[in-house]
Amino acid sequence: MSVKKHNIDQKQLLSKQLYDSGYLWSYESMGNNAVLPDEELILNGLSHLEFEYMPMLFKAFPYRQIKKVWQQRMLPYPDYYGVLNLLLAALFFHIKFPKKYTAKYVA
Repeated sequence: MSVKKHNIDQKQLLSKQLYDSGYLWSYESMGNNAVLPDEELILNGLSHLEFEYMPMLFKAFPYRQIKKVWQQRMLPYPDYYGVLNLLLAALFFHIKFPKKYTAKYVA
């Protein structure tokens, strides 16, 4: 299986997991081959997926792309994502001082 096909399969699985869990209620009913746009899939994945699915997210997308979405779409909103941002910073982005790091991005 090619890398591109493998990534598409992982993105479909992640999209389906989010939809089946009820987090994508605002989207139309998704067909078997439906995939969210990359940025939306990353954002929803980081904020709603169970941690057991996180490695799949990091296999489907480049680390830099995931971190960029996190920095732009989650870090500026500490009231909404505060504790989750600290957890993501420490566990998935390997940041030594999560509170100090996340404070730089607050608007």
